[in-house]
Amino acid sequence: MYEQLSDDELFAEVVRRRATGEPIGGPLGTLVQRWGRPARYVISKIQSSYGRGSPADADELYQDAVGKFIDRGLDQFRGVSEQMPGRSASPKTFFLRIVKHVAIDFYRRHREELAAPPSDPDDAMEEPPSERARAMEMGRRTEERADAQELYWAAFARLQQEHPKEASAWELYHHEDVEDHEECARRLNITVVNSYKRVSRAQAYLKLYLLDLQRESPRGEEA
Repeated sequence: MYEQLSDDELFAEVVRRRATGEPIGGPLGTLVQRWGRPARYVISKIQSSYGRGSPADADELYQDAVGKFIDRGLDQFRGVSEQMPGRSASPKTFFLRIVKHVAIDFYRRHREELAAPPSDPDDAMEEPPSERARAMEMGRRTEERADAQELYWAAFARLQQEHPKEASAWELYHHEDVEDHEECARRLNITVVNSYKRVSRAQAYLKLYLLDLQRESPRGEEA
C-alpha cells in the first residue's frame, strides 16, 4: 500500500503515527528503502573525494545515516531549505544531507587516524614541507568537492519542486543509472524524444540553479 504514496505523503504518515504513538516502521521503511540508491550515490562521491572506501562501507554508512535520521532527523526536519531560505525542503533532501555528513565524518576521521603520529616519539619522523602542503591542498579540494555535492542536491531539490517531470527523467537517467532513453521513456510512459528533451531541459535548469546557489554561498561571495 505504501508504494503508491509519494515521499511527502509517506513522510506525513510517519509524522502522524509518531504523534499518535503508532508504529512507524512500515511507511518509514518504504521511504528509506526508496532513498537507498541516491544515498549510495552520495556516499560513492564522498568516497571518490577521499580516495578510499568500499561497497561494504557504503552499506554501513547508509545504515548509520538511517539510524541518525530516526534518532534525531525526524525531530529536526522543519521542511525549510538551508541553502535557499524561504523555500521548502523535501525529507529526501534532508536525509541525503545526513548521509553526506555521515560519510564525510567517517572518512575525515579515518584520514586523521592514518595521519596520527606514532605513540613512540622516537619513531616520529619530520614530515617534509612539501608533504604538509600536499595534505593541506588535498583537504581543501575535498572540502570543495563536498560543498559542490551539497549545492548539487540543493539544486536538484529545486528542480523537483519547479519542474517535477524533468526531475523524474534526470533522476532515472543519472541517479539510477538508467542511461538508455528507451528504458527511461518506458518507465515514465513517454516517448523517447520526450525523454531526451526532459533530460536536456533538466541539465539546463540545474546549471542555472547551481549558478544561483554559487553566487549565494559564502565561497561565491569571496570569489
